[in-house]
Amino acid sequence: MVAQVVLRLLGPTDQLRLVWQVGETLLESMTFDEDPEGTRYNVLLALQEMVTNVLRHAYELDDKKPIEVAFTVHDDAFEVVLRDQGPAFDPLAYDAADLLDLAEMPDEPGGFGIHIAKLVMDEVAYQRADGWNILRMKKLVRVTAATR
Repeated sequence: MVAQVVLRLLGPTDQLRLVWQVGETLLESMTFDEDPEGTRYNVLLALQEMVTNVLRHAYELDDKKPIEVAFTVHDDAFEVVLRDQGPAFDPLAYDAADLLDLAEMPDEPGGFGIHIAKLVMDEVAYQRADGWNILRMKKLVRVTAATR
């Protein structure tokens, strides 16, 4: 089975809620082996963090700039492609290691979203093409071999 939904978000809509609801609806069809509810929530959290980063950092809260989110449900994976026209920024090159060594939460928010996406998703890739940042994230459905 393959299903795809593409959102092109512009204007003063509640973009984060819309992305969450579409992702949640599609993820309900996925049967993850380990902790299905937790896995679905973590995938949605990673996606939400990446969309928030675009809105907050790339677009400086300007909701007139486009964000495209393409969800694809495969038999063995859930894939999300997030596209924005912000300044070129490779989130995979961002080093969040310093955040993990802190004894307490930092005064300024930030940095954890990229770390969450890298931790939660099985594949994360970035490219810049034709003025768009393109972040591809994939969560695999782990099918375990039956034991005898």
